Amino acid sequence: MSEVKKGTEVKKWDEVNGASGEILEAFLSSEADGYAILQMNDSAEGMQFMRYDFVQSQGFNPEINFYDTVYAGPLNTQSQDIDLILDNLFMRFNVERPEDFTGHSLSVSDVIALKRQNEVKYYYVDSVGFKELPGFDSGRNPLRSIEDMVEQNDNQLDGVINNVPAETVAEKEAKSSVIEKLKATAPEKHCSKCHRPNDREAR
Repeated sequence: MSEVKKGTEVKKWDEVNGASGEILEAFLSSEADGYAILQMNDSAEGMQFMRYDFVQSQGFNPEINFYDTVYAGPLNTQSQDIDLILDNLFMRFNVERPEDFTGHSLSVSDVIALKRQNEVKYYYVDSVGFKELPGFDSGRNPLRSIEDMVEQNDNQLDGVINNVPAETVAEKEAKSSVIEKLKATAPEKHCSKCHRPNDREAR
């Protein structure tokens, strides 16, 4: 864990602390396999903790702009079973939540992002099982496809080709801290209490 000083404020960084966008950026830019936990923010009022079929019936499509990234960590498993990986993460963030996790217990409407071999997929936590969300992050930058045609990055929509804003020392240290956590290779603890629940809404 490192400390990042911003003015007179001191912020402690680890796998979870920091701004949502910075956690997501570190997760996406890391070359290591990892996971991220995303939870609905207030802009999705009325949709939190709702089943996937319900939000669809209301004309609501879960997209990354409606979510905050609250935690990210390394994915230490050799399993190729996606459902098993997701179930283990679901149980961990209910039964044995990390001490530094500040979000709510993993619940219906939350999203788990899995990065494996540099491929990221997003999964909606449903009342039973998980629903893959193709295109979940396509709205992260509404002009992404336009800028991709004319410049090598799309971090700013200001009409300046290849405009890369200078990172502050604090921002570099913060991103580096999260990335180092994602590279951690400590084996994941096995939870003997974990089992696949029949109905997550009861939680």
